[in-house]
Amino acid sequence: MEEKLTMKQLLAILAAGLFSFCGVLIETATNITFPTLMNEFQVSTSLVQWMTTGNLLMMGILIPISSYLKRRFQTKKLFLVAGFLFSIGLIVDIFAQQFTLLLIGRLIQGAGVGVALPMMYNIILEESPQRFLGLMMGCGSFVTAAAPAIGPTFGGIMTQYFTWRYIFICVLPVIVLASFIGYFCMSEQIINKHEKFDLLSFIAVAFAFVALIMGFSNLNQVVDHLVFVLCCFIIGISSLYYFTKRQLHIKNPLIHLDIFNHKSFTFHTLAIMFLQMTTLGYGLLLPTFVQIVLKQPATDAGVVLLPGAIVGAVFAPVGGLILDRFGAKKPIILGVCCSFIATFCFLFFFENLTYQLCMMLYFIYSLGIGLIVGNTMTCAMSYLPINLQADGNAVLQTLMQLSGGIGTSITAAILAFVQQGINLYDGTNRGALFVLIFFMLVSQQLKFFSNLNLTIHRVLILGREAFTPFLPRKNEKKRLFLANSCIDIFIENWYT
Repeated sequence: MEEKLTMKQLLAILAAGLFSFCGVLIETATNITFPTLMNEFQVSTSLVQWMTTGNLLMMGILIPISSYLKRRFQTKKLFLVAGFLFSIGLIVDIFAQQFTLLLIGRLIQGAGVGVALPMMYNIILEESPQRFLGLMMGCGSFVTAAAPAIGPTFGGIMTQYFTWRYIFICVLPVIVLASFIGYFCMSEQIINKHEKFDLLSFIAVAFAFVALIMGFSNLNQVVDHLVFVLCCFIIGISSLYYFTKRQLHIKNPLIHLDIFNHKSFTFHTLAIMFLQMTTLGYGLLLPTFVQIVLKQPATDAGVVLLPGAIVGAVFAPVGGLILDRFGAKKPIILGVCCSFIATFCFLFFFENLTYQLCMMLYFIYSLGIGLIVGNTMTCAMSYLPINLQADGNAVLQTLMQLSGGIGTSITAAILAFVQQGINLYDGTNRGALFVLIFFMLVSQQLKFFSNLNLTIHRVLILGREAFTPFLPRKNEKKRLFLANSCIDIFIENWYT
């Protein structure tokens, strides 16, 4: 492997990165438009969230076959197909006069991103020098993390001062430019023209993802549609079981599941899934909470995520540099502590949440995520041999999209369920509390990381002591008692 990247390789990574950037940009920008779209098209919260969930679903269906596509087709041809699909989806949304057409456009965009997204990490894994691998993976995470820094603000400005359609209009030339760069800079790799596509495996994984997402998306209607929800979960789990069994017994599987023989890869993958659930959940919860409960305009709802998204994007390559020099443990431990403390404080100060406090706590949360995600992906891939890294990347990207879809679906389902029968303000306020409790429960699953117990304990204690001077004297004893109890329960659960 060469000791440095060529300009052509860097431009190829840039082209694929622009695709990923635009995919996440639109996703986070359209989250801001949900209240506007609900009013314009007369749709519910549970339906409008399919603008995000449906997009993630299409990506989740296509990303699993990325390793097969990489082996079977030239990269530049795949990239052009992805650019064409993304552009068509954008055009459909620009001119959509019905919510159904708007949703179809988002699904087509998801198909394009699903083809292009794994390319960036595959190029990095194949062509980056080992001593710069952490940095380059961090730069890859920076590309996808920078979009949330711009997306909400961008979406808020377009919605408030122009129209939500300009979100798609502005992205279209960027996709055309990325396709142009990719066509001239993507390398020609050796392909296997004789490898067969296993249609049954693809159908099985598609059924699994659609059914599971449908099940999670309709949790708010489980009382009225119990049979439907149960059928979705049964079909999803059964299809996933069939897919797994088939991959282990056919000659040319879509994904080589030997990757899960490496336990460290499995644990890191699970950790990334839990992180993705809460991260995308926050992206839906906070803009909705700020607009409906705190009565802020769409622009301010977008800006509330801006500082956190910026610091998350900046710390992705910084965390990669720390990994290259000192190893992965230190940045991951620090990141886990930051993300947990932020979620804990969201619950702790829930009754007194302000716009500024939401911004500050999300800033802390995003700082932690910036340190965790890229480094965890690098660690996960490092446990796999080179011949399985494309499969590992496909699995990682797939499960990230699935868990993100589950996170947004559960968040929307909780909000929609609580909103039923009461006014929108009270429903959103109460629903947000239950969502944060869900985030806290999910964050505890980060115990898949090893040797974090004592560090988290110390950080929580220090964090509590730091906040003590700012607590109101009237409720200080009560709040400190609650803090001590929660910390003790958490530490006890963590150790066990």
